[in-house]
Amino acid sequence: MTPATGPETRPADAADVPGYRSDLLDALVRVMGLWSGGDLMASIARREGVDLDAPAIVVMTVLWRHGPRRPSDVAEHLSTGASNVSKILGRLEARVLVERRPDPADARASRVHLTPAGVDVARRFVEGGDRLVDELLAGWEVSDRRALAVLLRRLETATEDHLRRS
Repeated sequence: MTPATGPETRPADAADVPGYRSDLLDALVRVMGLWSGGDLMASIARREGVDLDAPAIVVMTVLWRHGPRRPSDVAEHLSTGASNVSKILGRLEARVLVERRPDPADARASRVHLTPAGVDVARRFVEGGDRLVDELLAGWEVSDRRALAVLLRRLETATEDHLRRS
């Protein structure tokens, strides 16, 4: 190795931090799995008196956070097929938590909207999730909580940018 290419001349970066790559990826995958898994969602739902299965909860929170969506957009957000979303929406429509309305941009299409009862259920679930985050981070400094939120948003943006380029 020449001095120009040897490790002593390489700038220190994340790749030089022992365990960074595997530990970070392992923790990220584990946290995503826990937060998107049915057990945690069911726990929050029970605490909030929400009687829905995990896929229905995800649909409700997508509509709560992002507003009315076409069923195909909901399927894309959930990384699932249209037939699966159709079944979930059917269950939610039967409970009068969502309704389909014509899409103002395309009369052939529909958008899924939360009903007033659906807004209440989604709000309760999201607020329950917020309370759980507060509980989990109870011993953290406010500055650490803010830093976590900023860093997670940066990771989200970088991931979205990567997907757009791929």
